[in-house]
Amino acid sequence: MSKIGTLGPRNTNSEFSAVYYLQQKNIEGEVVLFDTPELSIDALINNYVDKAILCVVYPALNEIVFRNLESIEITELFHFHTDNMVIASSGEGGSACSHPAPKHLLKNQYDQFSYVNSNSEAAKKVAAGEFNKCVTTKSAAIENNLDIIHDYGKVPMGWAVFERKH
Repeated sequence: MSKIGTLGPRNTNSEFSAVYYLQQKNIEGEVVLFDTPELSIDALINNYVDKAILCVVYPALNEIVFRNLESIEITELFHFHTDNMVIASSGEGGSACSHPAPKHLLKNQYDQFSYVNSNSEAAKKVAAGEFNKCVTTKSAAIENNLDIIHDYGKVPMGWAVFERKH
């Protein structure tokens, strides 16, 4: 059984893309979720997972590729739409959070703004009262009982499949 590493926690676009990849390739396997894309690559390098799938718009993708050039490589690219990307809220206030990739969807200025590791983590932090608004997936917003303020819909996206060099 194959293990695919990607960004977690549950309800990230990365998780959805990894499940899609397994289905499209008819691979029996499991998706292993990590706190950061870098940790999924570390797991690949250390033989904990067989492949890692990362979003091509991840701001530090170039660093991952070139820092690990001798041990990993991109072996495939595929196209898979994200879940609906939304602005979600738990109430009024001037604080917001986002993963770095979709940060520009939060067009307003906020008194407090922070980056988090994933869209799903952003929703969890808003649900916990740490922030008032976030960019997240529709699935994560629903799972965390957040109000959807704006729905940008699905975003056409590219995904890179990494494997260890042999």
